[in-house]
Amino acid sequence: MAVQPWDFMTKDTPSREWSHGAGIFIAVAFFFGGAAGGLYLLSLYFNNLWGMFISLILACAMGLSDIVHLGNKAAAWRIAFRPGSSWISRGFLLVVLFIGSAAIQLALSYWAPGTVPETLFKVVAGIAAFGVATYSGFVVSYVSSIKFWHSAVMPVLFIVAGLTGGAAILMVINSFAGGMAFTDLKNVFLAALVVYTIIIAGHFWISTYSSNTAKNSVKSIIAGESALLFWLVNVAIGIIVPVIIALFAAADSQVLFIVAAACVLAGNMSLRYIILRAGMYTSLLPM
Repeated sequence: MAVQPWDFMTKDTPSREWSHGAGIFIAVAFFFGGAAGGLYLLSLYFNNLWGMFISLILACAMGLSDIVHLGNKAAAWRIAFRPGSSWISRGFLLVVLFIGSAAIQLALSYWAPGTVPETLFKVVAGIAAFGVATYSGFVVSYVSSIKFWHSAVMPVLFIVAGLTGGAAILMVINSFAGGMAFTDLKNVFLAALVVYTIIIAGHFWISTYSSNTAKNSVKSIIAGESALLFWLVNVAIGIIVPVIIALFAAADSQVLFIVAAACVLAGNMSLRYIILRAGMYTSLLPM
């Protein structure tokens, strides 16, 4: 049912700017940013150049998704000039910094490995990657008018989601190329999924006590219009299936790990969309 002009006065109304029409590209950009940052950080830890390269591609995809969402695309460069007051501006600068420093680092890792400049750019790109993975959570949590989003848990949830996606991609890379300790990588993957699940449940639980509007947002996810998407894609496909595969698959099970990565990434994408779709503005008058 369409939202009527007077609904803002009498009942909680859903935010549609970032979940309908071209707004869906914001959820896509958040997804690519989380996966890019999480994958790069884990690739640094496991010293995997393929993971670093793929994270660079994902960061570029994030930038393109943001540009697609903009109304006046020719003025996109102006986003960079408000870092003191805008998380969108900070995110833009972080993405540019990450893409530039990661590209230089990859070149140095290929042609001049083990040098001081390579180490320096790894540090810079790692810091930028952390920023890229978390900034979308800060963007959402900064919106004080939507109680379900306005939470300190959001940046933590978004970076943990990015780490789960990054670990899933590294599992695929390792199944083809090897070079990483499978047991260590699997443990990181399973730990990320467990923490990811706990933070989602914790955020929902906290939201039910923070305000009636946030509680209504949670209800819309677990028992409302987004329930099927949440329980099927985010929980069953995005968490349970990958856990089962990781527990029982061998290190060279390429097809299984491709399936697990696809499931995790589908769950990550659905989480961003569900969170943005569930955001509601509080009614102006008591209901």
